[in-house]
Amino acid sequence: MTSTAAPTARLTPKTLYRIVAIAEAITWTILIAALIFRAVVGEENAGPAVTIGGSIHGFVFLTYGATAVLTAINQRWSPGLAVLAVATAVIPYATIPFDIWAH
Repeated sequence: MTSTAAPTARLTPKTLYRIVAIAEAITWTILIAALIFRAVVGEENAGPAVTIGGSIHGFVFLTYGATAVLTAINQRWSPGLAVLAVATAVIPYATIPFDIWAH
């Protein structure tokens, strides 16, 4: 008797990298929106928007860097490609085009 259950999805390093790359781009948007909000309404009225947005982005930024290094090792990327993967986190929204190009 065979099972008809659907196969379970595996979280591969490449899939994790893609998820974190997209999350990094999303948190850039949150941080930029918070900075614009602070510039429009003033520092005293912005409350913790930049602090919260910056904290979220900082966490995901560090997670992306670590994930990029681990994925580079797992996928046997060259050292130059690994450095480029980490460097894309510094440029807003660069992680997604790099992910598409690298995979």
